[in-house]
Amino acid sequence: MRIPGAQLLKTRLFKRYSQKVGLPPGSLVYIGEERTEPVQITVTDYNETHFHEEEVQTIQECLHFRSPETVTWIHIEGIHETEIIEDIGAHFGVNLLVLEDLMSPTQLPKIEVYEDHVFIILKNLDYDPTSLSVFREQIGLIIGENYVISLQEASGELFTPVQNRLQNANGRLRQMRSDYLAYALIDVIVDHYFIALEQLSEAIQTVEEETIANPTSEVLKKINTLRKECFLLRRPLLPFRDVIDEVLNGEIRLLGQETHPYFRDVHDHLIQVIHTLETLRSTVSGLFDTYTSAVSHRMNEVMKVLTIVATFFIPLTFIAGIYGMNFKFMPELEAPWGYPAVLLVMVGIGLAMFIYFKLKKWL
Repeated sequence: MRIPGAQLLKTRLFKRYSQKVGLPPGSLVYIGEERTEPVQITVTDYNETHFHEEEVQTIQECLHFRSPETVTWIHIEGIHETEIIEDIGAHFGVNLLVLEDLMSPTQLPKIEVYEDHVFIILKNLDYDPTSLSVFREQIGLIIGENYVISLQEASGELFTPVQNRLQNANGRLRQMRSDYLAYALIDVIVDHYFIALEQLSEAIQTVEEETIANPTSEVLKKINTLRKECFLLRRPLLPFRDVIDEVLNGEIRLLGQETHPYFRDVHDHLIQVIHTLETLRSTVSGLFDTYTSAVSHRMNEVMKVLTIVATFFIPLTFIAGIYGMNFKFMPELEAPWGYPAVLLVMVGIGLAMFIYFKLKKWL
């Protein structure tokens, strides 16, 4: 189940925040969308010659895989069970404040460096073209000497490409340490940004065509929705870039220099995503002007038709009004040819006006 960036969700989150009021720092309270599905834990242990993957029920079952000879990746789908988060802290020495952040899906991307591990929070973004909505999902990474713990807010196939690459014994991923695995996971998240932007771009193009062809109030709602979703897409990008900047600029022992070229590539991709999103935001802002122009053009066309119709009937109404006064001594009142003559004059005036409008290209 994905988390929509809707006002209803914000209201629910604010209500859940009230559960933490007055509690000491480090209190583990899940404040995200209510979930009932069980947490899934997958452990993958590998090196150049060894690969093992299995699903386990508890964090304790992962501990016997930890070895200086291999890299252990513990992937957790679901952050709503407090016991599992507590076990991570107990068995891997993770700070309580870090665990608290893991259970707060409203966190913006950030990085915290500790003596024996690095903690990173990121946002995975997905776009639903049907509802024109952005869905945000928190991803937490705990990177240690020979392990990576990834925590995904809900079950999904986000990291399936990484799992598939690990099965290739000749791949670079099997030959590198935990910092390269962390890079691979972050790179997948950034790749999903491109997918979301592509879908958003297609939605904007569709709404733009609708705006020009039929600028209704429903189209205006779509434009407003797209503008809000562009903001939601942009919100985590700048903090995400700051996280990568700190990786590249800081002396983080657990993220070695040999992985910096790969993180620079992620940084370049993020810059590209930011620039692309700014272009899309400008396009959406321009849709308001397009909508206003299209509505004004349609109104002008309607007024043009009404004006021409009224102009046709002004002289005809004048003639009919004159002969409708019924004074006793009006000329041609008793003439046998008076009625058809007036009709012919009225038809002639109408044809003359039509020809004149055509010559002026008003019709």
